[in-house]
Amino acid sequence: MGNLLFSPSGRIGPAAFMKGMMVLAAISAIISLTGLFSFQISQLLGYVSFLLIIPSFFLLIKRSHDAGKSGWMSIVWFLLWLVIVIVISMILGAVMPGAAEAEMKLAMEARMAGATGFGEIMEITKEITDEFGPALAKQAAIPSAIASLVATGIAAFLINMFNKSDAHDNQFGPATTGDS
Repeated sequence: MGNLLFSPSGRIGPAAFMKGMMVLAAISAIISLTGLFSFQISQLLGYVSFLLIIPSFFLLIKRSHDAGKSGWMSIVWFLLWLVIVIVISMILGAVMPGAAEAEMKLAMEARMAGATGFGEIMEITKEITDEFGPALAKQAAIPSAIASLVATGIAAFLINMFNKSDAHDNQFGPATTGDS
């Protein structure tokens, strides 16, 4: 698994790519679910989760290599994945609305009505975040975890569909066989 997630060189077949992407999606979902238990840990792990972009790109590069394409193609695949995540997150956000978000919007409108300067606006925003942050984290945890899993599965499927494996050795390494 180490070479799969932590090296951009070589090639991987569709099954290994799907396995690697689902491991990363599961880690992302677990990070999202920490919002159910601790707002502070959820915030910290949210920043740490950006590190998952690196092994994602490594998988995308190796999958592009398997199709005989440049690793730069991984940027296109990453953007496809990002669009799918955003669309699914928006759908889930609309389907699973939460009371905390509505309360926060009302509180923000009421408190911002009298705000006069940038410093005052920043202070109100901090107060609102401190007040509603934990409730919003709990509200968003399950939809975020679902969006991560579903979007990554769909994106990995589409990427595999568009990146047909080169059955022969190419400039990036020997042909993939089975689960490699």
